[in-house]
Amino acid sequence: MAYKLARVLDEIKFTKRENGKVLNVGTVHTFQGKEAKIVYFVLGADSDSSGAARWAVSDPNMMNVAATRAKEEFYIIGNKKLYGSLGSEVANKTISIIDDYIR
Repeated sequence: MAYKLARVLDEIKFTKRENGKVLNVGTVHTFQGKEAKIVYFVLGADSDSSGAARWAVSDPNMMNVAATRAKEEFYIIGNKKLYGSLGSEVANKTISIIDDYIR
């Protein structure tokens, strides 16, 4: 997902590279210990890959690492209906927080 996302973002000149290595697009683990003004957390799954989606929200540490990298803005991009249907405490709590914020 990170590789494909970087390739698409190359087209709009979003990716930053140093010696060919992408610096601003990667997995959650890539950014552990780093900070950014804005973080986009992309949950790239659809109903055909619900197992991968379940894995992505099975450990609260993944969401915590993603969210705490952001110093000003944090965006989650994903299929809300899919993640809400997984029975994941992490996903349900996150969706609840987002819904409360929107109201």
